[in-house]
Amino acid sequence: MTLEEWIGIGMSNGVVEIPEIEEKTFEEVYKLWFKMKMNVIRAQSCDRIEVTYNRYYAGSPFVRQNVSALDESVVVRFLTEIIVSRGNITAKEFARIFQIVSNVMSYARYLNLGGARLLDWEMVRRYVPEGKIVPELHQDFAVPKADVEKLLELVVVQDIYPLKRSACLCLVLNFFLGLRVGELASLTWKDIDWERKVIRICKTETKAYSRDEEGNRAGAMVYQVVEETKTVFSVREVPLLPEAVYILEQLRAHHDQCDYKDRCLAYDGRNTILVRSLDRTLRKLCKYSNISYFNTHMIRKTFATMLHASGMPTRYISDLLGHSDMVTTEKNYILAYRDNYDTLLAFMQQGLDFRL
Repeated sequence: MTLEEWIGIGMSNGVVEIPEIEEKTFEEVYKLWFKMKMNVIRAQSCDRIEVTYNRYYAGSPFVRQNVSALDESVVVRFLTEIIVSRGNITAKEFARIFQIVSNVMSYARYLNLGGARLLDWEMVRRYVPEGKIVPELHQDFAVPKADVEKLLELVVVQDIYPLKRSACLCLVLNFFLGLRVGELASLTWKDIDWERKVIRICKTETKAYSRDEEGNRAGAMVYQVVEETKTVFSVREVPLLPEAVYILEQLRAHHDQCDYKDRCLAYDGRNTILVRSLDRTLRKLCKYSNISYFNTHMIRKTFATMLHASGMPTRYISDLLGHSDMVTTEKNYILAYRDNYDTLLAFMQQGLDFRL
């Protein structure tokens, strides 16, 4: 006798009761999962999840299916279609796509929603054509030392962009601090210990959409300074070199001259300078200085790269950056220089010391 027959006999005799399952589509479970995530992750992370879902999931036949009908083969076909049909999917982007389907289905299974199955995610990864996932579409290079020194001269000494002097001074100061741009935008004068010559990093500027209880956007992008950093490891003190102290003194003199009363370093007389304003200022600054454009995050990476080239241990660099894991520092923040022929030649001459 088969299992189905045994269950049928049990049901007919009133011994076995199988509860009715309320079917739910993937889209319905996603909305429940997203509401839950709103309470446990940062608002910026919610925005990234929403962007990924709207780009790859929303409106597709996949999200209209009941979760009870989704098995490994259905998920593999869906992910394969995204990779093959859209193209140019990087490993980082695919990780975000994969995270949504795995998290939503695991959430449904854990709460017993819609009769969702327990899926073998290792099997899914095995059959998704990850060989067609493209490498990163660009390679980052550290800002050349000559360009950094040119910016320092033009900003600090020549005041090449007087309309945005506060922003310009903060940007070149960051070559000596290596801060995230949100940390840079939220710095206040109280964060500086002039006697010990250190600057304390304990807050950051964030940007995210405000949302209602259902997780829907409830207005425009909101910029605000929060009294916390990206991670607990990001609360730190960064020593100030004499050059950094000099730039800070120039910035304070500029604020005094303009009679600025705002507590933030990044203040232009109207509003505290936002992250997006620093980005725009850097773009114009590169144009006025006639150097190749780089974004604000590249300043942070150049800071790490130059310290590594000087021989500083990665553990110390990671601490200065506020990273919880040295792997992040080594993998993403220590770069090469685009024109590094002389450096490579010097290392080769020293290392390949054969006698001919």
